Amino acid sequence: MSIPVLKISELNKNIKYYLETNHAFKNVSVKGEVANLTYNKSGHIYFSLKDSDAKIDCAIWKSNAQKFIDLNPSEGDEIIALGSLSYYPPSGKITFTIVDVKLDGVGELAIIYKKRKEEIENLGWTLLENKKQIPTKPENIGIVTAPTGAAIEDLISTMKRRYPLVNIYLFPAMVQGEQAAKDIANKIRLANNFSIKLDVLIVGRGGGSYEDLWSFNEMEVLKEIYNSKIPIISAVGHEPDNTLADLVADKRASTPTGAGEIATPDRANLLKILENKRKEFSDIISYKLSLTKNNLSNQKEHLNNNIKNKFKQVKDILNNFHLGINKSMSTLIKISKNDIDQKQKSLRNSLENRLEFTKNDLKNLKEKILFLSPLKPLEKGFVILKQNEKVIFSVKSVKNNNDITAIFKDGELILNIK
Repeated sequence: MSIPVLKISELNKNIKYYLETNHAFKNVSVKGEVANLTYNKSGHIYFSLKDSDAKIDCAIWKSNAQKFIDLNPSEGDEIIALGSLSYYPPSGKITFTIVDVKLDGVGELAIIYKKRKEEIENLGWTLLENKKQIPTKPENIGIVTAPTGAAIEDLISTMKRRYPLVNIYLFPAMVQGEQAAKDIANKIRLANNFSIKLDVLIVGRGGGSYEDLWSFNEMEVLKEIYNSKIPIISAVGHEPDNTLADLVADKRASTPTGAGEIATPDRANLLKILENKRKEFSDIISYKLSLTKNNLSNQKEHLNNNIKNKFKQVKDILNNFHLGINKSMSTLIKISKNDIDQKQKSLRNSLENRLEFTKNDLKNLKEKILFLSPLKPLEKGFVILKQNEKVIFSVKSVKNNNDITAIFKDGELILNIK
């Protein structure tokens, strides 16, 4: 039996048909290290995948290149590629044509995390100026987390212990799994539209693996945290865990218990503040009372001085009046005497008439003087009241259980005021 002799083109054509029709070489997942990476101007990507024993040339056509570009692997990074073998007969070259790629394990999530972090930073979601202030004494606090477990129990007990007056509202949500991110985002929206105005919203869960916490890195959750009207405290995992939700939230707590401490004031500190305020108000009241007392004392002294001054003014007026009357009388007598002396000879016959006339004038003048005297009202039944040798002008100045002197026209009486 003779063996047929094939041309090279025929052989390569058979190889191509065999490789590209054999299901063993279709939709194959291959893990290897990236080497000889080249981005072609056409949009295609060429590189090799290798391990410690072998390598294979790879190609990603432009139509499938975006996923590879998003992951942005570097030389030496290990990836998992899905594709099929293809054969190019003119050169006899076998190529692994790739349609999808992913990083091995957590590495892919880390790349997505980094890219998403840059995205939210460019959007301004992490800027300090966009953070809302956490109130110091909230009345109503909402919680978005799993309804059961140590995290929610520790969180509620911490807040009730620190601030018993607070009202707590739970919005139960899935915190792990494919639907978790959507559920968390919905519950944040629900809390913002809740019938009772919430002062603070705590969003988080207990500890877990990097993959377990991934829901808090999804864009739909981050968007709702940023758009929330309620200040949000993130509390995802434990101290070493860092999610993108922590960066967007208004405040980050290392644990759910820590979030409870941030959200509520400590009762002991509040009592201390109240005591300090009480003492401060007491000091203010004491100062005001002292100031009022001093003002009243000054007003009393001023009033007494005014009374003394008025009394002195009246006394001076009366003294001046008496002096004026005496002076007028002396002057009048002197004039009369001169007139008498000058006209003595000529008016001797009319002396008695003149003297009578003068007496009448003096009598009238005396009556006028007596009428103007401060003692004149006593003859009409009026009484002058004195206390401690001072004239009493008002009942307000009379003190109970004190004696006062009543001066009548014909004597004095001592009166006791009850």
